[in-house]
Amino acid sequence: MTLNEGHQVFDDLSQEQIEKRLLRSGVEAALTRQSKMMIRNGRWADSGISGTVGNGAALAYMRHRLRYKVYIFNLGVLKIVPFRTGAGMNGLSLISGSSQSEEPPERRGLTKLLEGVAVRALYSVGLDSGVVLLLSKGDRKYVVEEITPLKMQVGDPLPEPFRTAELVLERSLAYELPGRPGLLMGMDPEFLLQRGSAGSVVPASLYLPTDGVAGCDGGPPGTRGTFPVAELRPRPRGSPRALLAQLMSAAATADRLIADRSLAWRAGGMPLRGWALGGHLHFSGVTLTAPLLRALDNYLALPMLLLEDARATARRPRYGVLGDFRYQPHGGFEYRTLPSFLVSPVVAKGAVFLAHLIVSRYEDLPLRPLDREELHAAYYSGDKLPLRAAFAPLMGQLRELGGYDTAARYIEPLFRYIHEGKTWDEARDIRGLWCTKEVP
Repeated sequence: MTLNEGHQVFDDLSQEQIEKRLLRSGVEAALTRQSKMMIRNGRWADSGISGTVGNGAALAYMRHRLRYKVYIFNLGVLKIVPFRTGAGMNGLSLISGSSQSEEPPERRGLTKLLEGVAVRALYSVGLDSGVVLLLSKGDRKYVVEEITPLKMQVGDPLPEPFRTAELVLERSLAYELPGRPGLLMGMDPEFLLQRGSAGSVVPASLYLPTDGVAGCDGGPPGTRGTFPVAELRPRPRGSPRALLAQLMSAAATADRLIADRSLAWRAGGMPLRGWALGGHLHFSGVTLTAPLLRALDNYLALPMLLLEDARATARRPRYGVLGDFRYQPHGGFEYRTLPSFLVSPVVAKGAVFLAHLIVSRYEDLPLRPLDREELHAAYYSGDKLPLRAAFAPLMGQLRELGGYDTAARYIEPLFRYIHEGKTWDEARDIRGLWCTKEVP
């Protein structure tokens, strides 16, 4: 695997551009001199909007100055080293466990928070391995102060702990067969229950259990303690067709359990203001690598954006960011960038077959248009015109892949919709679309 295949992207960006790209991706950053001065003066850059913190918070910052160095290889965190500053902004000293003014990252769930910010920051600027320096903002929020790419010197091995991680990755990739016949795929796309076409959201927990193939999950901030969002969780399968059959079965189960036939089912990216929905895909039998994740972004998330309802743009960057993934206990990973593709069986079938094809043969999909600054910005703003032009060569590569002939029946309708400029309608009640006996 190529180390930091997008290093040229990072090298070509100015500090101002890197900072803007991070903010666009939902990561707070202070890389420029102006941003660092704002921090010194107790002011913060928050999603591009400056705001002054209270005197107490500013004094607390000046007193503690907590920082963490996060070491990352192939999107995996190897270690987190906590620091605090001395007299100056650059005077870092290692914190001993007993003298820390905040608990170490191994406690209170800090590790998960730090990993999420650091990995997203590195990935957003074209990198997959390196060191990210994070400043604790307080209230469990962090600001990126510095990104250092991991660079390999010709003839020299990588320093530890990167070298050991590289050997583990090489061994894992060596076991994968061409076309990845052992690939398993699952999903958990979300939908809402709405009282009529303009009514309020009805909690899915009134009808669905928290577990099972048709269940419920948490919602946006303000809904803690309740489970308003419905999910379909078909059993994982080795082929897209078998997985889609399980999805139809899960939809039938949901239809049976949701006894109130007057409730509308709504899917997409943000069918109702403030309600962001996801179409998460699960994979095992394949090693997660940065090239695989970037192939999913460019060859799957990009065309799905071209099909989405305009209101789905509001989902980003809190949700739907490029490269959003989560490792799973079963050893695989979850790709979390897509909106809920339950908007129609045609879209769902195309997304599932396309995702399976990409993961099976991602080495043959090298194009990265979303690395370009103008297209990266277009993705987050929902500007489809330049993205549609950029997708044309990607579509050509997909059609040349081994196995495409089998999947074409399901994928080509999506390509036709993109060519015709069609988008899905998130105001549509999808219940009738899914509650049929049709076999995929």
